[in-house]
Amino acid sequence: MAANENLVRAEEITMAAPVAANSGVGPISGDPLLFGKLAAVAETSYTPPTGIPTGNISAKFIGAFLLPVVAMSSLSPVVNAAIGIGDELYADGGATDATTGCTYGFTIDKNSGGTYFGNALDAVGAGQTATIRVRLKVSGN
Repeated sequence: MAANENLVRAEEITMAAPVAANSGVGPISGDPLLFGKLAAVAETSYTPPTGIPTGNISAKFIGAFLLPVVAMSSLSPVVNAAIGIGDELYADGGATDATTGCTYGFTIDKNSGGTYFGNALDAVGAGQTATIRVRLKVSGN
């Protein structure tokens, strides 16, 4: 092992988490997240003490997760598009916190105008919303 090695697999990393402005609550366990272009899923939940806007959460950067996916290729105007096994999925919309660089509250769909998030492991009929297995993208594409 190199003397400067920090994380062996970088599968689960503690990251700074934002707090939603209106709710005062940060990401909760199971929420899909983006740190820059890195796809992740919150492993832990973060609810800050009063007056502290950010804190840390544990996030998974490798694996497949059950996530809600919308079978469309555009949100405005809505254009329905079926999702097949292996299709690329994108994070569409959401809010990016300038302090932490974390994007949350986005829709996962086929809109290639979004940020590549991962691949579908299950199919979803056009126009439908379903919770399916999503494999997080492997590299920083």
